[in-house]
Amino acid sequence: MTSRSERGFVAVEWVAAVALLLLPIVVLVATVPVWAERRHAATVAAREGARVLVRDWPQSDPGRATVIAREVADAHGVESDDVRVHVSSVGAERGSLVRVEVDVRMPAISVMGLSAGAWRFTAVEVRRIDDFRSR
Repeated sequence: MTSRSERGFVAVEWVAAVALLLLPIVVLVATVPVWAERRHAATVAAREGARVLVRDWPQSDPGRATVIAREVADAHGVESDDVRVHVSSVGAERGSLVRVEVDVRMPAISVMGLSAGAWRFTAVEVRRIDDFRSR
């Protein structure tokens, strides 16, 4: 019977463990807060855009609501290139709905200012024009 050495090579195992286990977890942990921040920014921007439309009704201006939504997203740290605002409805009459959609680019991976890949998140805000609101 020949005796075999049972000693392992720790350096290879260590590199494999870091590359296959630790790095993906670090990337995920670093990226999740970016997703939360951008999701919140989109939600607040859509809410403020719809609020402006309801406040100014019946002279609602979709362009003004778009500008407000972009400014709010910018104030939350989302670059204007990453934001799309769409006003679907401005509320034609009392009891009708105002609808604002804010679409924000979400980086798939975002670590130390570097990002790769992306997907989009859309926040929608719908508000009703008061039934008894005066013109």
